[in-house]
Amino acid sequence: MASLVRLLLLQAVSASLAFSPAVMTREGVGRSPSSPLPRAQRLVLQSIRQVKRSKVCQVAMSSVTCEYKTLTLQTEPGISVWDITPEIKELIKTSGMKNGFVNVISRHTTTAVMINEYESRLIKDLKDYFLKIAPPDAKYLHNEIHLRPETQEDKRRVLLNNWDINDPAVLEAWRSQEPFNAHSHLLSMMLGNSESIPVSNGELAIGQWQSVMLVDLDGPRKRTVGIQVFGT
Repeated sequence: MASLVRLLLLQAVSASLAFSPAVMTREGVGRSPSSPLPRAQRLVLQSIRQVKRSKVCQVAMSSVTCEYKTLTLQTEPGISVWDITPEIKELIKTSGMKNGFVNVISRHTTTAVMINEYESRLIKDLKDYFLKIAPPDAKYLHNEIHLRPETQEDKRRVLLNNWDINDPAVLEAWRSQEPFNAHSHLLSMMLGNSESIPVSNGELAIGQWQSVMLVDLDGPRKRTVGIQVFGT
């Protein structure tokens, strides 16, 4: 009975709209601003729209896949490049997601994520090029570890990472474990730390020769990459 009443009310509202002057707006054709709907009709339309939106949201949210995985790699000395495309495709497959996107994020300040061709001689060119534009043995302020932390904000960040550098012995211990890796930080900033990639019909929507890669710019270390799929 309630459905029948709602249908009759909608038909009545539609009929009244049919005889109202129309104007073209950004949303399409609508009523003239000079002839607004009666209040009762506006309330009926609002109620119907809310019901429809609620049902759409419920259906959409119930079918959404959102899954996060951390991939761990043991890297090699210096600069190394790792094709992580197979692991990303496997996560898409096991999640059951057909359409959406996957976010890939590097979780370190001296690594990067990029999309390009994974080919051995190109990777060697890449390493050589990086070392030319950011030589490890060049002079960098960040590598003057005996002068760090320089500001109160720097000091606060070190303290937040569980180094009580108010103790001189702890301060020296912190400095002694800090690497000379300013060039790695700079390269990471240039390359970027994340990629968002479409997924269509259950497939990673990248080009034929493209791969998703983790670039470690300060190995060897144990590195982690965050991978999250989101879609339906």
